[in-house]
Amino acid sequence: MSEVNLKARYDAAIEMAIGKAKASRERVTVEAEDGTEAYAYHHPRGIAWGLNAAGSGVNILRAVRRPDGADEALS
Repeated sequence: MSEVNLKARYDAAIEMAIGKAKASRERVTVEAEDGTEAYAYHHPRGIAWGLNAAGSGVNILRAVRRPDGADEALS
């Protein structure tokens, strides 16, 4: 699955994790319906976020949400 498709599929969990990280200033995780884990934490350039695959826990996507709302370094 492409990076864009992964982000779209898990957008709700990603946005929830980013929002919770902004509010708490801690690393937070949010589990999607299929068990995939979205995480977010403060980073010098904004809020770092990513996805870990259900079951294996392998990182499948990560980026940094800049203060202007754009994501950089999707990988």
